Amino acid sequence: MPKRRYHWEKEPAARPSDLVIRSGLPQWVVRVLRQSGIKRMSVIAVLSDEQLLEVPGIGQRSLALIRDEISRMTEMKKQATTQH
Repeated sequence: MPKRRYHWEKEPAARPSDLVIRSGLPQWVVRVLRQSGIKRMSVIAVLSDEQLLEVPGIGQRSLALIRDEISRMTEMKKQATTQH
């Protein structure tokens, strides 16, 4: 019996994902965050810089990348709400 191939088309996301793994962060930053149990950008957004720097593997460079990504995601969210 021949195998059937299904071509699934992804539905466009209604809103940007809050997951760290789907963010624009480099993979090494995602790995460090997930190993520390942080899986959502909304969790990171409420942490202070001092709290993030306490996470093993997070330094000044990764902190700057994280804050830039949070700013980018906030802008995307603002644009999505003003378009509707």
